[in-house]
Amino acid sequence: MNSITKKLVIKKIISIIEITLGVFMLDIAFYFFFTPTNLVTGGAMGLSLILKPILPFSSSIFLYIFNIITLILGLILLGKDFFLKTVYASLMSPTLLLILENTCNPNFFLSTVTEGKLFISCICGAVLVAIGLGLCFRNNGCTGGMDVVQKILVKYLHMPYSKTMYVTDWVVVILGGVSFAEAFKYNIEHVTYGVIAVFLIGFLVDSIAMKSRARRTAYIITTKPEDVKKLIFDRIQRGITIVDCKGGYTGENKKILICTMDKNESYLLTDLIKNVDKEAFTFMAATREVVGEFGPNRR
Repeated sequence: MNSITKKLVIKKIISIIEITLGVFMLDIAFYFFFTPTNLVTGGAMGLSLILKPILPFSSSIFLYIFNIITLILGLILLGKDFFLKTVYASLMSPTLLLILENTCNPNFFLSTVTEGKLFISCICGAVLVAIGLGLCFRNNGCTGGMDVVQKILVKYLHMPYSKTMYVTDWVVVILGGVSFAEAFKYNIEHVTYGVIAVFLIGFLVDSIAMKSRARRTAYIITTKPEDVKKLIFDRIQRGITIVDCKGGYTGENKKILICTMDKNESYLLTDLIKNVDKEAFTFMAATREVVGEFGPNRR
């Protein structure tokens, strides 16, 4: 096994471990925080809480059924590749939940809380869900269930992904105020906390999944590209893309060096460039997401 293949295998193993940990976090949030308070935050798990009073089986069995149905739909409508990427998390989630149902008391954490159970479950559950989803999304994983429905809506109805949430998760949250056990009594308090949890999850997922990939990209316009390039290779150790350009006023031929780096490295770079080319024009742009290698091996 060569070094490149070995790195790919290690990267794949780490990805599977992180997705597994992410799904486990989702199940912990659902079982220990959302289930005891019947707090619905969308998705197939939220739907299982709404239907719990009329279901003849546990939430884990409902998730098995729901996820298998959506997996089959995903295979038919989205293709084999999507199915293979989704099947692991889709089946692992209800399996872990089934283990929790048969080994742990769902009130383990909230049993000592005397006041504000909804608030505690909202905050703690949302944080755990955000970490779980963030780990899955960061590794291009899909948790199955309602995610499959959303991707089908995107592909066939050409809906923006953000709007599919209103058709799926937000509908589930709003329905979360309905109680089949109390003659359809509507509980606005649960819905309010559900909405808060969804907003919190969205914000934290963006921070975990996206900001972990955020970097800064330097655009350096210089007449000394080789000197600046050597400086970056030696001191910053980042890859560079070089583009030809011409001054609009002087007509002078120059080079633009494009380099993506960590935030702390960008501060160092601006100081270092002054020592090489005082006339260089440098500007930094916030890069929301970086996918792929941008280190010294990508020179």
